[in-house]
Parts: sequence; C-alpha cells; structure tokens
Amino acid sequence: MEHEEPVVARNRPFYVAPLYALVRAASPVLRNLNIGGKLTVGFGILAALTLLVVGLNYLGSLDAVRSINRTTNLSAPSAVASARAQADLLRMLSAVRGYLALGEESYRDDYASAKTAFLGDMQSLERLLQERTAPRPDPAADVEQRMGELHEKLASWQPLTDQLFELRNDQLRREPALKLLVTDANPMIATIVGTATALILAQQKRDATPENMAYLADLASFQSSFYAMVAGLRGYVTTRRDGFKYEYEANLTINDAAWKSITDATVALTPNQKILIDKLSKTRAVFLQFPAQMFTAVEGEHAREDLYIFRTQAVPLAEGMLGILDEIANEEQQRLQADLGGGRDQLQKAQRIILLGGVAAAILGLILGLIFRESIAGPIQRLTGVADRVRQGDLAARAKVESGDEIGTLATTFNDMTAQLGSNLGDLENRRREQEQLALQFRRQSEYLGALHDTSLGLIARLDLTGLLSDLTMRAAGLLGTQHGYVYLVDEAGETLQRMVGVGVYAGQAAGQQLESKEGVAGTVWHTREALVINEYQTWPGRAAAAAQLDVTIRAIMAVPLKSDNRVVGVLGIAYDDASALEFGTEEVELLKRFGQLASIALENARLHTATEAAKSEAEEASRRIGEQNRALEAVSSKLSKYLSPQVFASIFSGKQNVEISSTRKKLTVFFSDIADFTATTDKLESEELTDLLNHYLTEMAKLALTYGATIDKFIGDAILVFFGDPETRGTREDAVACVRMAIAMQNRMQELRGEWAGAGFALPFHLRIGINTGYCTVGNFGSEDRMDYTIIGGEVNLASRLQSHADLGGILLAGETYALVKDEIEAEELPPLTVKGFAYPIKTYRVIGARTAQEAKKDVFSNREGDLQWDIGSALKGADRDKAIKALEHYLATLRK
Repeated sequence: MEHEEPVVARNRPFYVAPLYALVRAASPVLRNLNIGGKLTVGFGILAALTLLVVGLNYLGSLDAVRSINRTTNLSAPSAVASARAQADLLRMLSAVRGYLALGEESYRDDYASAKTAFLGDMQSLERLLQERTAPRPDPAADVEQRMGELHEKLASWQPLTDQLFELRNDQLRREPALKLLVTDANPMIATIVGTATALILAQQKRDATPENMAYLADLASFQSSFYAMVAGLRGYVTTRRDGFKYEYEANLTINDAAWKSITDATVALTPNQKILIDKLSKTRAVFLQFPAQMFTAVEGEHAREDLYIFRTQAVPLAEGMLGILDEIANEEQQRLQADLGGGRDQLQKAQRIILLGGVAAAILGLILGLIFRESIAGPIQRLTGVADRVRQGDLAARAKVESGDEIGTLATTFNDMTAQLGSNLGDLENRRREQEQLALQFRRQSEYLGALHDTSLGLIARLDLTGLLSDLTMRAAGLLGTQHGYVYLVDEAGETLQRMVGVGVYAGQAAGQQLESKEGVAGTVWHTREALVINEYQTWPGRAAAAAQLDVTIRAIMAVPLKSDNRVVGVLGIAYDDASALEFGTEEVELLKRFGQLASIALENARLHTATEAAKSEAEEASRRIGEQNRALEAVSSKLSKYLSPQVFASIFSGKQNVEISSTRKKLTVFFSDIADFTATTDKLESEELTDLLNHYLTEMAKLALTYGATIDKFIGDAILVFFGDPETRGTREDAVACVRMAIAMQNRMQELRGEWAGAGFALPFHLRIGINTGYCTVGNFGSEDRMDYTIIGGEVNLASRLQSHADLGGILLAGETYALVKDEIEAEELPPLTVKGFAYPIKTYRVIGARTAQEAKKDVFSNREGDLQWDIGSALKGADRDKAIKALEHYLATLRK
C-alpha cells in the first residue's frame, strides 16, 4: 500500500526560506486544532491589524480636512469673487461702448446692472480678504493697498461714465462739425439762398434779351449748384461718407464757375441787384470758410467728443482696474494652490500610512496563508492528489492520515472507499471507455452536420462584419471540440494580416495584432495558400512572438485560408490547449475547409454591406455639409443684398457680371429726382427728426423703384438717381415707359406722404421735381481694386439732373428722346426748348400730364397743374353733384379773394 507523502519544496528562492521555517515551527501547534479554530486565529490577527491601519489613517486625514475646509471657505470664494469682478467690469466697459456706438437705452440698463454686480463683488472680495488670518504667500503683496487703488480708480470712473452718457445724448456737444453747421453755417446758407432767389426773381422781371436770359441761367446754375453743395456738405458732416465730400467739391467747382460768370457779366444791373450781388458776395465769402473747418472737425480725433474721452480716459481707468483685479486674482490663486498643496500633502501622508498598513497586512496574510496552506491546504492537496491517482486508475494509492481534524477523518474514509472500489471497477472501466468512444464519435458527427447547416443558413445571412467573424470563430471552435480560435484578415494594402476576432485564450489579446507573411501559423497559411496542421506546436520553429504571451499553453493548432475570387482574404485558425487530448486529423482538416468556404462567402457579403453602408454614410455627410454651406451662403448674401440693387446683386451672384473694374456704353433711361427747397424747409427740424423723415421718404421711393425694375444708383441727400437698362433690360422703349410710369407713381405717393406727415405733426410742403432723359451712358464698376461702385457717368446723366432742376413743383420733365419712346403710352405737353449749361444746343422738353390709359378714363376732365394749384373737374357732373361742385368752387374763390 502506498501513501501520499508530503512534498518537500525544492529549489525555493533564498528569500522565502525564513517564511517556510516559521511555517514549519507553527504547524505542530495548529495540527491538533480543528479547521474552525485555525480560521478563528488567522482572522482575529487580520482584524486587529485592520483596526490599527484605520486608526492611523483617521489621524492622518484630520489635517487634510482642515486644509480642504480653508480652501472651500476662503481661498476658492476669493478667487471666484475676483474673477466675477473682472467679468462685471468688462460688462460695464462693453455697455458704455455699446451705448456710445448705438445710443440704445438697453446698454445703459446693462451698465447699471453690471455696476451693481461689480460693487457687490467688491464687497464680497473685501470681506473674504479681511477674514483671512493665514500668512500671505507673497510677503511683498499688499492687498489693502491694491483695494485702495481700485477704489480710487472706480471713484474716477463713475462720474466719467455719466459725462459720456450726457455727451452721447447731446449731438451738438459731441459732434463739433455738426454744431458748426447748425449754429454758424445755416444762417449763411439761408441768406445765400434767399439773396439768390431775390436776384432770380428780379432778373425774371426784366426784358427777355439774350444777355438777360444768359444772366438768369447763370443765376439758376449758381442756385442749383449751391443747393447740391449744401446737400453734399450736410451729408458728409452727418454720415462722414467720402462720396458726399466729393459731391460738395464737384458742385463747388460748378458754383465757382457760375459765380464767376455772374460777377464778370456785362449785363446792366439795377441798383437793387447790385446791392444783392454785393451782399451775396460777402455772405458767400464768409460761408466758404466753414466747410474747411467742418472737414477738419469731422476728420480729426475729436470728431466724436464722447468717443475721444472714452478712448483716452475711460479705457485706461478700466484697464488699470482690470490689472489690479488680475493681481488680486493671481494672489488668491496662489493661496488656493498653497491650500490645495497642503491638503494634498496630508492626503499623501494618509496614503503612505494606508500603504504601509496594507503591506504589513499583506505580509501577515502571506504568513498566515502559508501556515494554513501547510496545515489545511497541504493535506487537502495531497488528498486531492491521491484522489486524482485513483481517478486515473491507481486504486492502490492511499492517503496518509496527518492530523486529527476533519481532514484526517476524510483521509481515513477515503482509504476505505478506495479499497472497496478496487475490487470491482476493472471491468466497468473497460466498458465505460468503449461506450464513451462510441458516444464521442456519434456526437461529433451530429455536431459537424448541425454546425455546417447553421453556418450555411445563418452566417451567410449576417451582414455585420464584427458579429459575423465572432460567430464564425466560435462555431468553428465548437465544431472541433475546443474554445480557442481566431480570424486574421488581410489589410486593405495587402501587406499584413490583422487579427479581427479571437475567442478562448486569444480573446485576451488586443484586437488589431498584425503578422507579416510567413510569420506564425496565420502568416504561413497566407503565404502558402494551403491548410496547415501542427499537432506539436510547442516544438514548431515557426511560432510567432505573441504566442509566448498566451495564458494557456497551446499544444496543437490548425488553420485554413479564407478565399475570395481565388485570393486569400483571411485565415481561420483553431487550437487545442495542453488540457485537451484531441488532435487534428484529415477529417478535421476537410471539415474546416468546407466551413471556411462557407465563411468566405458570408465574409464577402459582409464586406460588400460594410462598403455600401460606408458609401451611404459619406454621401449623407457630404449632403449635410453642402446644405450647411448653402444656408450660410444664403444668410451672407441676404445681408450683402441690402447694399446693392437687386439686379446688380443677382447678376454678381449668378456669375453674369464679374467684380472687376470695367465699364461699357449702353443706351439707358436716367431718372433724377429732388425735393424742392428741402434744406430750407427742414432747417427747423432736429437732426433725428430729419433723419427719420428722410429715411421714410427714401424707403418709399426705393420700393417703387424696385417695383418697376429700376437700378438704384445712389441717394444724394434727398435726391435720387436711378436708371433703367442695366444690368437687366426689357428693351430701350419698355425701359423708358417703365421709368416714366415709376415717376408718376412717385408723384402720387408723394401726395400721400404729405398727408401722412401732416397727420404726424410735420406740415411740410414737400414737392418732387423729376427729370428723365434717355441716351448713351458709360455704366460699370468704377473705383479701385479694393473698393468700387457700380454707377453711370456721362452727359446724358447731367442732362437728367438739369431737367429735374427746371421741372415744375410736383412735375415730371422729359427730354425729347425719352418722349419719342413713350409718346404712345404717356400724355405730355411740349414746352419751349431749354438752354442748359454744358449743352451747345437747346434741349426739347415735355411736361408729363399722365398715362394715356388713365387719361382715357378721364374724358372731358378739366385739369390744372401749376405750382401748388392742382385740380381736376369732370364735365360729366350732373344734378346735385354739379351744384355741390359749383358751391365748393365759389366758396374757395371767395376765400382766396379775401
């Protein structure tokens, strides 16, 4: 009878020898105790050590808690309060800047809100700094001095903002150029206008000799060019746009020429005219001194006094306060870091205590484990060894009874049972082996058939690549009675194999492991394109380096290629570990080959599905990006369209017109309108009221221009220049008709606007004068490569302007060529030819009466259009209506005679 003897450890490292000596010394003491007693002793020692470590950790964490509390209650709130104060100060500065720029009251409200928050932050910061008792990290820092400086700068800042708000609300104080125009230049302008008007009236009363008519034309040219000078001057002072300055200078040249003609004329003047000429000369000389002063004021740094004070005084004060707050914030940040560092040190100390206690507990646990292993696990292990020998068929093996505890009792019982079994298990063992062999063969055949059926029906229908490969490998492994397997796929470049799936022992390795050709089993199969079977893998010389890192020893391995279109696209491998007695044979190879063929088909389907989904995703992403770009472009183009005529905007964005300096000659119909005596009429209005009134008028006129398809060239004060025929044209005749119909519509809308303004408290006798001419003009982009304007130039444009100045109040004056184009649709009255400066021949002109379609609806209608006197009376009035009309006319006549 053989007994299982205790195994004496050999070749143990020298540093564990003392532990085993201690174990051997303690084993006799514990041998006679039962298992419960041994466990009680061991866990009691571990519990005592745990309580010791917890106590030391608690004492070490108290200082860390104090540091954290100081950080939470003082350092962090101080840093946050300083940062909030900086943010509120920036809000105050931004609100002041916004109010000065736009003048909206919401910015003043924002400033008040930010100021309240800033003062609250200052109080919180001062309170937190006063509560601090710990020494400062920087001995040279003096927070109290900084706070004093901050209060001084704040005291200087607050009245400065009130001053800025007052300046912003007083336009004359904040804009010296406008004050010079309103207080000094306007009286001169009124005097010049009145004197010029008196001269014109006096000259009109004289005989119509050629000399007197030429002198009258010079006076009219002087007056119209002076109006344009004043309009350009006012436009430049109020808008600072260079175009108005150029307009002033251009009309000044015309005005100087007209004045020279007036003063050099040989026409005999009346004494009154000479007095008026002398007065006009002196007043004009004084007036011409103001524009240069205005230009200097507009172009100097004091053009906006409020912005100058903001830039030179308010901003430096704010930057100084921000600098002080930044210094305080940095110092509080240093305090915060110091407190956090202290807490971190205390926590590290507590961690070291826990670490040392843990090491001690681990050593003690190791010692106790070795002792219990020797007294409990050792006998059980040896008893298990005997049982394993019995399981393997050695029924002669007997366990040694080493102690009197439960394990010793179990050993005695086991020996009795072994002796009983030894007499009758011989025959049963042989029969069992035969039955197991038959059952194994039957089960494997059934599994082969079932797995192949499932693979052919299930895997081919799968399209997700990762799930497909995982199922493929697990089915192949289960098919051959193992749980270890992998799948490698050839990368897109066809240079390496990349492992996509691993099961069993290969599941622990990271996906994406790469193999070169001929490297390992998979690399060899990829290179040879043939199946490979290795039943002695540990001795195979071609093992990959990664095989040594597996947690389980691989004994045998088999791999087959996965092919698509006679091309190897991957490798399927199955392995047995050293705990399995199975081996790979011809049957397993053929079966795995058939399985690999089905898997290759499913793999190709999955690849096609993945490629299709990727292409679909890329197309959807490209469509989304294009949509976002289109929306962004539409938003930008919508904003840009506000600065261009719709026709110009559309031609640029459609690619019909290039954005470059170029021009062309075209036959255009040019429209020029102006409000008669606009400047003199609106002198009593405030600049804001004048701006609103002018914007309302220009908006209404622009709507009508766009409705009739006009291209708006520019707004010149209250004057409007538009043209028809470029960049889009309906034909020269249709363009001319549309222009005249637009002019009629504007005159009608002007009558409605006068009623609306009168209802709003502006009793302004505004009347439009409109001139229209058709001829060849130069149209295109003029300017520099960096800044250009789309406009028209030429003598035909100037003629339209001259016609406007000769039109009646509320009238429309056409040039001869325009009338020739529209005479079939527009009713007009021919006037005597005009002698216009700049043109060597008299100009034929026609006064528009109305559209012929409208006139046909007004047959037998008596009409009159002379200045402010306008009336229409239908001769078809009958009965009571005729009597009412007669009484109304008699009443008006009686009123006029009084």
